[in-house]
Amino acid sequence: METTEMAARKSFIVMINMIAWMILITATGLGVIHFHECPVQPNLPIYVTVIGVTGLLSLLVMYLRNTLDDGLLVRFCSAFSFTLYLFIVCWFIAVAELVAKCLQAREMAYCPYSGFPVGAAILKTGGAIITGCNVENASFGLTVCAERTAIQRAVAKGYRRFTAIAVTCDIKDSFVGPCGACRQVLMEFGTEWDVYLTKPDGTYRKTSLRDLLPLAFTPAHLQKN
Repeated sequence: METTEMAARKSFIVMINMIAWMILITATGLGVIHFHECPVQPNLPIYVTVIGVTGLLSLLVMYLRNTLDDGLLVRFCSAFSFTLYLFIVCWFIAVAELVAKCLQAREMAYCPYSGFPVGAAILKTGGAIITGCNVENASFGLTVCAERTAIQRAVAKGYRRFTAIAVTCDIKDSFVGPCGACRQVLMEFGTEWDVYLTKPDGTYRKTSLRDLLPLAFTPAHLQKN
């Protein structure tokens, strides 16, 4: 009787694991296929992809932890699982914080002539967030964009390495990117920026600086051979 119950329990666990694997693989596949293509919630495929990949890794680690006899490897798997879950939480928090900061910065914009407020928030390597807003001038050519205000503030603080920027304006029906000049200024500090184009309601579309400014002129072109 006990053998039958144990066999049934193992079969049930195997079935649940198979379903979990299929769901996570499907989620990862859908997230990758529809990356940036969800019209209602453009950030949803990103979340689905991250959850799918981390979920698959988590299941793999759990399987190894339950089958290994080596105590050191079991502890390593447990530590890896904790790190994985911590990464998921921190990733969601970091993106949410960056988007929230750019929305707050937009409220501080000085734009008496255009009435077009823009906010930007830059994430530096290490986690600090620096914000900026557009500052207009009666001599229109002296107006400074939000992205350049943010990068100038960051440089003045001694920062040189950045990983992401979120930008927002008052346009509600589409995602708006930085102007060409700002894209070039950002490219000065690296090509691998994540760029979050954010609507006023907080929804965003993730892209990259490399995609926004292909074939860019960078500091590497000035280096001597």
